[in-house]
Amino acid sequence: MIAIFAGLGITISVMVLDVTLAVMNGFRDQIQIKFVENMPMVTVLSREGFDDLNGLLDELRDRPEVTGAAPFLRSESILAHERIPGRPIHRGTVLWGIRPDLQEEVTPFAEQVDPPFRGFSTEGFLGGGPDVPGIVIGVELANGLRAGVGDVVALFAPRKTGSGPQDYSSETREFLVVGILDSGMYEFDVAFSYIDLEVAVELFGRSSPADGIGLRLADMMKAPEVADRIETELGYPRYFTNDWIRLNSQLFEWIKMEKALMFLLLTFLSLVASFSVVAILTMMVRDRQRDLGILMSLGVGRRRLVGIFLQLGLILGAAGTAVGSLMGLGLVFLLDRVGFPLPGDVLFVDTLPVHATAQDFLIVAATSLVLTFLATLLPSWLATRLTPVEVLRYE
Repeated sequence: MIAIFAGLGITISVMVLDVTLAVMNGFRDQIQIKFVENMPMVTVLSREGFDDLNGLLDELRDRPEVTGAAPFLRSESILAHERIPGRPIHRGTVLWGIRPDLQEEVTPFAEQVDPPFRGFSTEGFLGGGPDVPGIVIGVELANGLRAGVGDVVALFAPRKTGSGPQDYSSETREFLVVGILDSGMYEFDVAFSYIDLEVAVELFGRSSPADGIGLRLADMMKAPEVADRIETELGYPRYFTNDWIRLNSQLFEWIKMEKALMFLLLTFLSLVASFSVVAILTMMVRDRQRDLGILMSLGVGRRRLVGIFLQLGLILGAAGTAVGSLMGLGLVFLLDRVGFPLPGDVLFVDTLPVHATAQDFLIVAATSLVLTFLATLLPSWLATRLTPVEVLRYE
C-alpha cells in the first residue's frame, strides 16, 4: 500500500509538470500568433525615402519567401473626442497609415474591424462625405475616448517644418470613426489607430510616400534570416530591416526564462515524491534485516544487494513516470479537444491553450527517473552496511 502511494506521488508530479509545460507552450504560441497577425513579420525601412515605392513592392513580392507586401506610415499622435461639449478626452495613439487593398496581404486587418470594413470612405455616415476622412481605432482606445462608430475625433499630428530637432508644428484634423478594431491584444487595442496612407502622408508632411514596407513570410520563424538577406541585397545603409522576433526578443526570452523557472519549481514535486521512495526502501532494509543477513551469509555479495534495491526503486519510478506521462498526455489531449474556458475579456484567448512537445515529455520523464535513482542510493548504502553476524545474533 505504501508503495502504491509512493508511485502515485511520482505519477501526479510527472503529470502536473507535463501539463504545465504544455500550457506555457500554448500561451507562447498564442502570443506569437497575435504578434504576427497584427504586425509585419519583416519591416523594410529607408533612410532616404522610397523613390520607386511600387517598383520595390513588386521586387519584394517576387521573392519566394515573401507572400505579401504593403507600405505603411507610422507616427505617434494624440486623439481627442468631446462626448460632453467643453470636456474633451485626450489619448495618445500610435497612428498607422495603410493602404487597405494591400494591407490584407500582411495582416488580417479587415477581419478584426467591426462593423465589416469597406474602406476609409465616410460616405453613408451622418456628417460624412468626400472631404471627411475615416479612421479605425482600437477597441480599448475607443473605450478610453468614449467614442464609437460614427463619432468625430480630432487628430493632433506633429509635422516637421525644418531640419532642427525643435522644428515641428501641430496639424489638427477631424476624422470620422468608421470602425472599431479588436485584435485580441490589449497593448495593440489601447494604442493603435489607422487611416488611409495618402491622407497620412499629406497630414504629416512626409516627402516619401511611405515610412516603410511590411512583409509577410511563408515561414514566420525565418524572419531574421530573410530580413538580413533583404537588407544586404537592397543595399545597407540606405535600406535596413527589422523583424518581429528581434523586436520582441526580450518578451520571448522572459517567457523562456519563466518556463525554466516553473520547471525548476515543479521539479520539487518529483523530489518530494522521491523521498517516499527513500522511506519505503529504508523501511524495507530495517524490516528485512534477517532476510538480508541470511542472503549475505549464503554468499550474496554487497554489490548484488545494491542492485536489488536499485532495481526496486527504478521499477517504482519507471511505473510512476510512465503512468504520469500517459495521464499528462491524455489531459493535454482533452484540454485541446474540449477546451477549458477562460475570460476572453481579461485574457487574449477564450480557452486554455496547450501545446505538448516530445522534448518536454522526455525531459520530465528523464528528470523523474534520475531523481528516483538518486533516492535509491541511501537505502542501498544502508543495506551494504549490514553485517551478517550482527544481524543473525539476535534472531
